[in-house]
Amino acid sequence: MTAPEEPHAVTKNAAAGSFRHRFEGPFFRRLFLWGVRSMPALLQWLTMPLWAAIFFILVPRARAGVSANLDAAMGPLSGVRRLWRTYRLFLNYAQVLTDTYAMHGGRTVPADPLDHRELVAALAKGNGVIIATAHLGMWQFGPFLALSEQARSLPTFYMAMAAEPNPLVQAFEARFRSAFRIIYTTDSPFSGLEIRRALQERSMVGVQLDRSPGGAIPVPFLGRTAWFSMGPALLARLTGAPLMPLFFVFEPDPRSRRRRLVIHSEPPIEVTRSGDRQADLYDATARLAAVYERYVRRYPTQWFNFHDFFAAPPA
Repeated sequence: MTAPEEPHAVTKNAAAGSFRHRFEGPFFRRLFLWGVRSMPALLQWLTMPLWAAIFFILVPRARAGVSANLDAAMGPLSGVRRLWRTYRLFLNYAQVLTDTYAMHGGRTVPADPLDHRELVAALAKGNGVIIATAHLGMWQFGPFLALSEQARSLPTFYMAMAAEPNPLVQAFEARFRSAFRIIYTTDSPFSGLEIRRALQERSMVGVQLDRSPGGAIPVPFLGRTAWFSMGPALLARLTGAPLMPLFFVFEPDPRSRRRRLVIHSEPPIEVTRSGDRQADLYDATARLAAVYERYVRRYPTQWFNFHDFFAAPPA
């Protein structure tokens, strides 16, 4: 692959690459949590279309971003059919948030076991492993998995993530995340050193490849160009840790009428350390994006990016 010009730097406000709206506050999160804790599971399921419809209607910018992204992933549609598949994504998102808060409360989500043979082999090389995941399916499942019985034999898992822009929301979420090992990448200029230290301890570090907290590289994605974080490839090149794509998505359970969470892991991606740093970062990021693209095409209505994913970040 041919590397582009120097990777784009992005501002801190644009760094998360996520969409913020007027309902993104602690009040609505508390209301949501109240519903998860007080409503029976059957009633939650029955009323899920209503909660999804409320935000589908009240946040038109998010609706427009999702529709455009799905056009790229699934092909263009118009009229009612386009609105329907966009609404299906909002419905899936509402269910994922409900499941996540329910798991914080101790409820389990049916999930297939993790086949960690490739992960163990990658860890045996002694440089740690960078788990590259994204906002697809139940993207917050990784820290729960790290605390499960099947992960007891694995090294410590850290999650690198951006702090919430709203400090009240950050304080609200921190109550649920206290059991997890989280490195907030926007709180301290030394967060990169913390991540590097964790990898030197032969641990696992989870990163979101579809957010850009420090810089972005334009690579091919869904037949267009999208800007992906250069952070995972840069960390891998600095430390020698391989990049392992890992995604958590829902599929129908053939044994029942419920859904089950399926864990998809991909072979590790080794980042080249040649004399051309820019080309090395571009090649690894493009390979990560290609893996991500396969899963986005396979599970498009579980692809939770509510902004125009192909918009160039501000300089």
